[in-house]
Amino acid sequence: MPMAGVGTWQYNSSTAYDAVRTALRLGVTHIDTALVYENQMSVGKAIADSGVDRSKLFIVSKVMGGTNFSATTDAVNLCLEQLGLEYVDLMFMHFPSDAEGKGGPEMRKLSWTALEVLHKAGKARAIGVSHYCKRQMEDVLEIATVKPAVNQVEFHLGMGTTSDEGNDYRAFDKENGILYQSFSPLCGPCGPKAHMELIAGEVVTGIGAKYNKTGAQVSLKWIVQQGIPVIPKSDNPKHILANMDLFDWELSAEDMATLTAKTYPPVSGGGDGKTSGDCGIP
Repeated sequence: MPMAGVGTWQYNSSTAYDAVRTALRLGVTHIDTALVYENQMSVGKAIADSGVDRSKLFIVSKVMGGTNFSATTDAVNLCLEQLGLEYVDLMFMHFPSDAEGKGGPEMRKLSWTALEVLHKAGKARAIGVSHYCKRQMEDVLEIATVKPAVNQVEFHLGMGTTSDEGNDYRAFDKENGILYQSFSPLCGPCGPKAHMELIAGEVVTGIGAKYNKTGAQVSLKWIVQQGIPVIPKSDNPKHILANMDLFDWELSAEDMATLTAKTYPPVSGGGDGKTSGDCGIP
């Protein structure tokens, strides 16, 4: 999995096409989408129109995680049909529930079993989960013959360190060999004020000036320097390039500590107020 890619959440069909087409033209290889985004046909068209060799791309999609075996299978097949692909590189169970927040441990297990079958059939080269807290992950691990490769959760500057005692379950994921990945790395769901704090706030722009980097680059670098992949989104070529320019420079230990200590904006995605997984879901 590339450490940085382009997300497509909240993009309509035309914006999704433009964002992905531009990203691929600029050399980005990691594209993240989902069935519930309702833009996968445009993402697939952008991939086809790009002319980039499929083997050089890392395409990610997601289906709901609280549905039965056949519904999960149908959803994955629909993703592939919409994307015009024979396989995705990573397929997530998007939530620990269905679209209405219903599911529970047994449904999560059925969904995961279906993903394993599809993985073994070559339709998803890797499988993982998104928005899962420790308890929900344990439901999957209880029956998994293929361990989740990734847990994709909301994580961004302002959430501090990650630990089982703190605001997340990164330590638990690591102990189980599951890669921890950040979505909304610039805090898009937090609201305009918080979002701009991570892009143009005094702390990030002040640190960025020392490295000739933008505030947004500093916010993203703080994440990837911890070994956490990110999927920022933009359809602006300049911003896409900047969002990928994270790997030939390093933040100092002092600057990392300053950023880690920053507590604004607060966690926005936690179902229980403590974790970026949806632990409020049974």
